[in-house]
Amino acid sequence: MTIFVSAFLGLAFLLTTGSILYFKQMAEAEEEKESYTTLRKIGFSTSDIMKGIYAKQLFSFGVPLIIGLLHSFFAVKSGWFLFGSEFEAPLMIIMSLYILMYAVFAILSIQYYKKVVKGSL
Repeated sequence: MTIFVSAFLGLAFLLTTGSILYFKQMAEAEEEKESYTTLRKIGFSTSDIMKGIYAKQLFSFGVPLIIGLLHSFFAVKSGWFLFGSEFEAPLMIIMSLYILMYAVFAILSIQYYKKVVKGSL
């Protein structure tokens, strides 16, 4: 029961933080639309602008992902201590799901940025 509740709360937290980051990136893309228009007018190509956006998304989603993975690792390690057994398979499953969910949010964010950059001219 404890594992189910912990997994459910973890999944809810993951979806919440991923959604918040995604919507924050959408708002930033709209705010930066004029900057992309200016960059396009002075000669930057869409691919040049997207390189910067990829780096920004890597930082925006990568740092929380790394912190979350470390938190998951140490939380499961403490569970090993409390329950007296190892949970290597659940740890790998949870970490894989965590990476997958953040990757989905990052890809959606990048797609939105592409739409904003292409519409900036």
